Amino acid sequence: MLTLQNLGKNYSGEHTVEAVKNFCLELGDGKSLAIIGRSGSGKSTLLGMIGGISKPSNGQVLIDGVDQWKLDDTQRADLRNEKIGFVFQFASLLPSLRAVDNVALPCLISGRISAREAYARARALLDRVGLSHRYDSFPGQLSGGEQRRVAIARALVNSPKLLLADEPTADLDEATEAEILNLLIDIHRALNVTLIVVTHNPDIAARADQIIEMRGGETVSKKEGITKDERPPAIEAINNLYDVSPEKAAGEKVRLGEGLELFLGRFVTWMVPICVIAWCLNWAVADYERSEIQAKAQRKLALEELAMQGLRADLKKVEFGEGKSYIVTLYLRNTKGDEPLYVMSPMVRGFVQVGTSWLEVPMKCLESGNSQVLKIAGTKFLRYEMVPDVPDFTQLLPYYMHVRFTNDMLISPRSEPKDDLVERNDSYYVYLKPHDADDNAILSKMKFPGKPPIWIPMPPH
Repeated sequence: MLTLQNLGKNYSGEHTVEAVKNFCLELGDGKSLAIIGRSGSGKSTLLGMIGGISKPSNGQVLIDGVDQWKLDDTQRADLRNEKIGFVFQFASLLPSLRAVDNVALPCLISGRISAREAYARARALLDRVGLSHRYDSFPGQLSGGEQRRVAIARALVNSPKLLLADEPTADLDEATEAEILNLLIDIHRALNVTLIVVTHNPDIAARADQIIEMRGGETVSKKEGITKDERPPAIEAINNLYDVSPEKAAGEKVRLGEGLELFLGRFVTWMVPICVIAWCLNWAVADYERSEIQAKAQRKLALEELAMQGLRADLKKVEFGEGKSYIVTLYLRNTKGDEPLYVMSPMVRGFVQVGTSWLEVPMKCLESGNSQVLKIAGTKFLRYEMVPDVPDFTQLLPYYMHVRFTNDMLISPRSEPKDDLVERNDSYYVYLKPHDADDNAILSKMKFPGKPPIWIPMPPH
């Protein structure tokens, strides 16, 4: 039935890749073959050449003695439609067609039988694969296993002599995988159809008559299947499903047209305006998305400018508090003046330098009843208490602590922001005199016009 002679496939590029190398095979009518191997070993490429999808670089593919790659495109398409059924790794159903439409479609394209007979045959096949209740379901309404059953029925609708299955259960769960496997084996036995399965699963391979292992595009081993399935097929004899009575065919409702000409005519009639509409919609959506992206970028720039230039935030003063504490006063000032700004309560933290590191010290807000959202129309003062009880602080200036305050804020022009919210982070550096510092000792090291100040502001660094 099938003969492969020195079949090879090369892919040219910077380096030539030999996907399949001089593959030879003889497979008789009604026999089954499993091809196993790791990903990239050439299994799917080999199946594509057998199925007339991928042209070989060398060698022959003989189906019933006919070298399909010596035929022209039309003749090869006819041979593929009449003698080969293909179950792909994914169901590959047309999403806008019902299950029965998907199954009948190959018959409608071949034109060998009438549209009503094609639909009668499609319904019979769906009955045989256990989907009699799913004739009018669309692929999106079917489970993965049900979609795969529809794909198997579609592969059989033209009564092929050769059935090719490329990883037919790769994306299915274990229970559904077993159902699909049993269905393929039962159909192979009931119809005496020649079956070739590409698979990673050794359990699937073991049920075939022959097993070929591929590696690097070559056959590395051939052996007989080890699992002999003695059970009768779950599917009853189905040879007669291709013989549709005129009475049964006459009662069929045809959705896709009576014959190929009407089918193609309706297809073109619908597809041309749909394609034009789709192109127009695509252009309109793309133009809208471009304008939205530009507008969003401009809004973001405006918000960043508002947050950085419209609001001034700085340290006002630092005073001695009770015990070893300090009272730190910050201010927030709206420099725009015409419209208020809204600040999500600032998070102010204090740090004292110890060695080369910064040690965080306790700080708490002294503003009672402070709202989570501050409305800044003019100038707003915020007071915090800090207790920097750090005995081993670094003295960049004699006797003074080097202190850093951080102010993290979220700023918006609205009190209830949505996407118009900008984050701002400020840092303020000061030298801070300890409570117990000796002013005379400080004056002996540094010159001040009067009493040493409590704090000395520093520029950002």
